[in-house]
Amino acid sequence: MNVLIVGATGDVGSEAAKCAVEKGHRVRALVRNTSNREKLAEAKDKIEFSEGDILDKASLELAMEGTEALVISIRLTPGEQKKGLTYKDVELSGVKNLVEVARQKGIKKIIHVSADGVGPECVSDMYQSKHQAEEAIRNSGIDYTIFKPSGMFKDFNFFHIPNVLKMGETSMWPFGPIEFHMSPLSHIDLAKCMIDALSNPAASNKTLGIGGPDCITQGELLNMIVKEAGIKANYTQGISKEQLIEMVKSNPQKSFFTAEQIKDFINDSKLDHAVIKEIFGIEFQHVEDFLKKSVPIVKASMAKQEK
Repeated sequence: MNVLIVGATGDVGSEAAKCAVEKGHRVRALVRNTSNREKLAEAKDKIEFSEGDILDKASLELAMEGTEALVISIRLTPGEQKKGLTYKDVELSGVKNLVEVARQKGIKKIIHVSADGVGPECVSDMYQSKHQAEEAIRNSGIDYTIFKPSGMFKDFNFFHIPNVLKMGETSMWPFGPIEFHMSPLSHIDLAKCMIDALSNPAASNKTLGIGGPDCITQGELLNMIVKEAGIKANYTQGISKEQLIEMVKSNPQKSFFTAEQIKDFINDSKLDHAVIKEIFGIEFQHVEDFLKKSVPIVKASMAKQEK
């Protein structure tokens, strides 16, 4: 299949591109001239690159010429925010542009990555943009699969693991509640499912909550990290979602997220992994196996930075 991947130099998109090449698809990637193509490793030599931007329809028309399927894995980046772009600009208008051109070019399949918890009741600019983008795809008349992941392992490396290592022996998690559930998964496993969905009839015209085999609370995750790190800590307390929202409201400049965004994405999510396994038939990586590899790597990196 001739596939255009948008976001092919991101974490999820690059794995999707590599997987698509491995599966024998002919892959084209929409990139900027500043995109880091090295993330595609050896696969980059088998990928055709088309320079453009999702806000530029003319470049999308060129990129989609002769393609049959569209894979979208995008997000608003800090660099785009510095330029004054918003979630509505990138994650809504950008997706609408992709859908419009896809219809013109006769694209037969759209794969899209959204987020768990996205829906019409959301209050933040981030999640409303994602919801309306989902709706644009669902109403496009094109066969689609929308994936809504419940937490990603890769985020643990940048947030949970470093903070646990910094705090040492403690029982308090100051960044939110510890009792809510998630079913985190590897971005590599997500990418495999995305590419399988291109031709899997069981994934046709579906919006799928997707998670790994372990449904755990945030507290359980934190205690798994301290076990791997050899820290004598036991997380038994956190702060409530409401407390966190009030803290952000009173000191917004100290938070990466707004109060409205926190309202949307802190939610208790109990996904049934059996549904996903039945559709895609792959063995997902477990949280414990990921942490065994990642905790020592993050620990070593932090120690190096302190020298």
